[in-house]
Amino acid sequence: MDIDVILAREMAKGNCKIERGNVLGNVVPSMEWFKWLSYEPDFEKKRIEELETKKELSYEETNELNLYKRNKLFAKLFKLYNANKCEPQDYMSVYNFMGKESIEKLMISKLTKEELTYAKEEIDRLSKLPNNELNAKINEEKQSQVYKNLSMVDSYILHIIADINFVRYFNELNEQLKTQLEQNATMVLRNER
Repeated sequence: MDIDVILAREMAKGNCKIERGNVLGNVVPSMEWFKWLSYEPDFEKKRIEELETKKELSYEETNELNLYKRNKLFAKLFKLYNANKCEPQDYMSVYNFMGKESIEKLMISKLTKEELTYAKEEIDRLSKLPNNELNAKINEEKQSQVYKNLSMVDSYILHIIADINFVRYFNELNEQLKTQLEQNATMVLRNER
């Protein structure tokens, strides 16, 4: 058995949460999951209504409706999880869900074509900002109170640019380590002469 699962089972017995995914300052993955699972755009509401009123559903439609129902269930479970009121079996369901599901895929499924087009343009624009300006933008919006009030498209943009920022930071750190190792090697060569 995986040590992470053992730890999660032990944490489920107490009032502690394990977050799986990238943390955006005060915005933890379970907050993001709750926001996105709870959100029902108009086109999704119409589709659910259409499926629920149909007399017979195809296999694909049945799966689609079950997915909507599952998302509603997990929205409730994430609410309990965030309030540290989850039963141990529900805790493990949420824990596993965060590890197996793609929040980016969920985000994309909840946005319209126009919102995704706008988001792509905004992500392209923001990703060209210098590191310090991008950091400032992310830090401004990643506070939990601000995040709760962001539109869904802005929440998606924040998620993506935070990932871009993380990759930039990691690459910058790798370059610094590489430079330091090269300097150390040069010093060793000088001392050997």
